[in-house]
Amino acid sequence: MLFNFPHSPLFSARSAMQIRRLLPVLSSGFTWVLLAAGACFAACAVPPKHTLEIANRDIVYAEEEGAAQYAPELLEAAKDSLDASFRKIRVEQGEWFEPMRDYTPAFSAALAASHQAQAAAIAALEARRARQTQLEGKFQEISANLQDAFQSIRGLPKHRAYNRNLTKAELILGAAQNQLYRGDLDPADQKILEVANIVNGVRQSTGNYIADYLRGNRDRWSKWAKETVEVSARQGNYALIVDKSSHTCYLYYDGRLKKRYVADLGANWMAKKSMQGDKVTPEGKYRIIGKRQRPDGHKALDLNYPNAEDIKRFNEGKRKGTISRRASIGYAIQIHSGGGRGQDWTAGCVALANPDMDEVFRIVGINTPVTIVGAWDNKAVADSRF
Repeated sequence: MLFNFPHSPLFSARSAMQIRRLLPVLSSGFTWVLLAAGACFAACAVPPKHTLEIANRDIVYAEEEGAAQYAPELLEAAKDSLDASFRKIRVEQGEWFEPMRDYTPAFSAALAASHQAQAAAIAALEARRARQTQLEGKFQEISANLQDAFQSIRGLPKHRAYNRNLTKAELILGAAQNQLYRGDLDPADQKILEVANIVNGVRQSTGNYIADYLRGNRDRWSKWAKETVEVSARQGNYALIVDKSSHTCYLYYDGRLKKRYVADLGANWMAKKSMQGDKVTPEGKYRIIGKRQRPDGHKALDLNYPNAEDIKRFNEGKRKGTISRRASIGYAIQIHSGGGRGQDWTAGCVALANPDMDEVFRIVGINTPVTIVGAWDNKAVADSRF
């Protein structure tokens, strides 16, 4: 807001006439003092219009830079000084004898308002810059957390629902990035917080699911793996152990770890296989019952799925109604080539990268033990070496 003030010449005609009327009654010794004082009064007789306009523009600029949020005390001090300048002007304008008006205090207050507004603008700019740097750090952190969350839902039965939530979070984070670039810090901060809440919600849900999946099974899986290693040692032969949680296929010979391979699994790997079409890699103790090699180079090791435990569990599920009576238990679970994709995509098989599968196919034979576990805690056995 700009303010207009009436034009006030250094000496108005009325003021000059008043001084001339007074001169005859003054003693000659006092005349020069009065003239000097009149000159001083005249110099301070004009309201500081230009300084007030500058102070007002400085306050508006400080507000535009966010001083109300980032430097409120300095901004309020500038406004108080500006108001004080106007009050002093009104007081001086109440003085009937214009040469006696002194606008010096008003000028000082206006000048203080300008300086305080400039300080508020600088403080706001620095605070905004610091906050932007902080938000950019938060953005990078939540972006990394979001990518980790995408990885953590791999193979979960509800991964599609989780994926929808995380995809929504990804879009929100993109909007936050644009707002950060434009300097819209408050909306960007709100969106980053919204993304963090979505990611934390997915993490909590997946954490609960993983805990339920692992609860009560670790000891059984560890027992299977230990027994398989012992069979390899006792028979002086090969054995395979697939750890679904680490996506690793371990190759043992004579009870010692010979090599490990990255394994792709069923799209819904983190679950117990219940029927055909559920895309779950089964858990259990199996053996190789066939070796297949096609002309195109594709290789596969047939496993004896379903085994007796699988059939028992399947029938029990049907009896309890947890599995549809029309469902089939499935078949043709294999360890085959075509893996190395960095994602879980099979219908329930274990897929190795082609060079790895070539190696495994060459050295293992029929009846080689293959144990598939959900997770394996026995690191002393898993990390053993020749």
